Amino acid sequence: MRAKTKMEEHFKREWGMGDFLRFVTPSILSIITISLYMVVDGLFVSRYAGPLALAAMNITMPLFSFCFGIGIMVAAGSSAIIGIELGEGNREGANRHFSLAFASLVVVAVTILVMLKGVGGERISRLLGATDTLLPYCAVYLKAFGVGLAVVVLQIFFEFFIRLDGKPVWAFYITLAGGFTNILLDYLLIVRLDMGLHGAGVASAAGIGLSGAMGIFYFLKRSVSLTFTRPKLDVPFLRDTVLNGSSEMISEIASGVKTLVFNLVIITYAGEKGVAALSIIMYLYFMLSSLYIGLSMGVAPVLSFNYGARNVEKLKGLIGHSFRVIGVTSLVTFVLTWVWGGQVIRLFAEGQPVVTAVAEGGLKIVTFTFLINGLTIFSSAFFTAMNNGKISALLTFLRTFVFTLGFVWFLPRVMGLPGVWMSVPAAELATLVVCLWFARAYGGVYLSPGCGRDLQGVTRA
Repeated sequence: MRAKTKMEEHFKREWGMGDFLRFVTPSILSIITISLYMVVDGLFVSRYAGPLALAAMNITMPLFSFCFGIGIMVAAGSSAIIGIELGEGNREGANRHFSLAFASLVVVAVTILVMLKGVGGERISRLLGATDTLLPYCAVYLKAFGVGLAVVVLQIFFEFFIRLDGKPVWAFYITLAGGFTNILLDYLLIVRLDMGLHGAGVASAAGIGLSGAMGIFYFLKRSVSLTFTRPKLDVPFLRDTVLNGSSEMISEIASGVKTLVFNLVIITYAGEKGVAALSIIMYLYFMLSSLYIGLSMGVAPVLSFNYGARNVEKLKGLIGHSFRVIGVTSLVTFVLTWVWGGQVIRLFAEGQPVVTAVAEGGLKIVTFTFLINGLTIFSSAFFTAMNNGKISALLTFLRTFVFTLGFVWFLPRVMGLPGVWMSVPAAELATLVVCLWFARAYGGVYLSPGCGRDLQGVTRA
């Protein structure tokens, strides 16, 4: 009980910038680690299996985004509700809902495995847009990585709730262990044993599996506030979880759809090597965007807790710290990418002049996105943390399905290949305008005395 009280007091008390950074930094490092081992995956495949293998990995990314999206939908949606319950002092309801959310994702993981086995890698690859040239590469990778696609829904769940339990460093350790395992096996299987894409898939699945196993261990042996109980069906909670986490699900589905559409457009303008160039840019884009994703995921449980506790001053302080960190980070990432982005591209595409030229030209345009997307990512996460999944989902929907797809349909017709790259910063800028409008409209709702979950009409446990 003393440890629980300490966690609650830590969440409620006023934080300086040092306190804020100490809490969110492990979450930022966790997401950076995930993005980094994805980059290393791509680097090993590109250097030792060739650009077609790298393009095949990118073709399968929409499926990963879909599975990851299910996990993050349940994790983000339920953790916001459970964080508010902990802030209100309702630990029994929080544990019951935590166990139900976990049980639901176990069912999802089993369903994913069954569907992958039933449909088959080649048919799925063809649905994802694989050409005849890329089809055998995609099928090999999916066969090896299938277990990872299922387990990733549990990995992201554990990381969210370990942070909510007040132990972000543990979440980082779990991610670090999985990432290190992935990189080590990449070297052994791809470089030493020459297993190509099959080795890359096995390495990624093993890293995700280890992270999932460590998450189970944490909640069986180390958890402070949350424990497993016998799950009991609660349809209103599951409904609210899905609605509140729908923005994260939409975001991941949107990422998959965006990748699929970009692949199809790039093939039209630059062929399969253009897809390889797109893969490199996407690796860099995700790695640098992970700074903002990690910050948003790190601060979200504290926002939810203090919203449930009606601690308005703490909410204002957290938002202020977040904006200051995002502002500085945006400028730094823009400068680093502009100056050294070409050198990173050449690490992936050594001896591939066509891939290098296409990627370098695209990155110079996409780099401007890093001045904007930190604010749009945080805005969507903030509304999820406040249990307002509708606004968060709307922001995500507009960002991808309206703005990004709209611009990627229109701009290439006017500008050619540069129009594909220009659609990314253009969509972020349009989304930022909408975010600012909602911030003005809802600022008084969440940051005024008496704010709380009652305003959202969410059923209490």
